Amino acid sequence: MCKLKTDIDNIAKPATSLILIGVLKGYVKNPIGFLIKTKLTFKKYKKSIQLDLPTDFIDSTGLIAWIYIRLCDRIGKEKAFEVIRACVLTSGLAVQQANFRNVETQRTFENLKKFQQRANKEGSTKLNTVEIIEESENKYEFRVTRCLFHELFTYLKVPELTSVMCSIDNAIFNTYLPEKLIFHRNGINKTLLDGHEYCEFVIEKK
Repeated sequence: MCKLKTDIDNIAKPATSLILIGVLKGYVKNPIGFLIKTKLTFKKYKKSIQLDLPTDFIDSTGLIAWIYIRLCDRIGKEKAFEVIRACVLTSGLAVQQANFRNVETQRTFENLKKFQQRANKEGSTKLNTVEIIEESENKYEFRVTRCLFHELFTYLKVPELTSVMCSIDNAIFNTYLPEKLIFHRNGINKTLLDGHEYCEFVIEKK
């Protein structure tokens, strides 16, 4: 019987391309051809990104933006946004489920805090700037004062895609322990995308 790994290498790697193809089938005649051409033309598009960001971050996040931009031309902005949200939310939540060790460890408030902080240091959000405001027995509050997803999407003139990344946070925190924990942002419009000075995250025991 194999032993489950619990270190950072045991991270979910969802087949994002397969998810994309599955969603695109209803909107694009040849989804595989569309993705192949998107990948090929991304090399040229990537050269226009003059930001001092890690290459792997630009490769992954920039590609999301490029798929969205090409989809906007094909099916319109509204449908393109929903397609991207369906794909990114599905794959992103799978990664976060692994980051929070939902299979290997019991879901508790303490584990949520521990793995969230670990993910901020080693996961996909490690490039963001995070400030912990309160960490007590009943409340965990932190702020993201710099979000590289927001910076890159804004630079690429598709800032609305930031909300897709926010939806992953909403999904993981609202489903981690819904019968015992409440997630909110201390009111509405409390994100960088909304023009606030930081993104607010509050998880409290019911």
